[in-house]
Amino acid sequence: MSREFAARIGVMIRLKLSLLAITLLTVLVGPMLVQAQLSKVVIVDFERAVVESAEGKKASEKFNAALQAKQADLEKRQKDIDDSTKKLQTGARTLSDAAKAEIQRDIDHKNTDLQRLNEDAQKELQALRDELLRPIAEKATALMNALAGEQGYTMVVDISNPQTSVVFWNPKSDVTSELVKRIDAAPPAAISEAPKQAPPAAGAARPPATQTPAAPKSTAPANTATTPKK
Repeated sequence: MSREFAARIGVMIRLKLSLLAITLLTVLVGPMLVQAQLSKVVIVDFERAVVESAEGKKASEKFNAALQAKQADLEKRQKDIDDSTKKLQTGARTLSDAAKAEIQRDIDHKNTDLQRLNEDAQKELQALRDELLRPIAEKATALMNALAGEQGYTMVVDISNPQTSVVFWNPKSDVTSELVKRIDAAPPAAISEAPKQAPPAAGAARPPATQTPAAPKSTAPANTATTPKK
């Protein structure tokens, strides 16, 4: 009888311990599951959504056309400088000092002009980029806010923002394609020229980054006076 009684006691103890473990698991994990169900975090590549929308593609085409025109002009001027530099180097032994000095002054002058034109081109392209893409970015922001309200998102993480550090995300939580669809379905954004010098307001839509012309290369020939530094 004593062995049977002891066996029953052992079963009862194990049963109570199992119930206690289940109770503790429910107490500890329950709130986490509820919180996970209540929280709905999604990610969006805001820059890609703007650029890949129909309006964004048209704006990018206009910007790229202006960019290529600027680059072509700067490259032509750079070639002219390179040709003058080569002429100076080739005639180092045959040209008079006065002739070499004149060519060098011309190179310096052209280098100064090229540097100024490159800086102006970057400013003009920056203004054009804002003019073309900011209205689309602002519309995309409003549509993203509406989507978040409809779907009950508790947080939207923009992975195109360089200040955002995201190690991993589930592709199912990416709403970029849905945002692109909504941008295309909405009325076209009104494009108006943005202020040239006014800084962007805090929290304002951030236009996607775009390419700008590269700075002109140094063209100082050997054994001659150096050209102005950038």
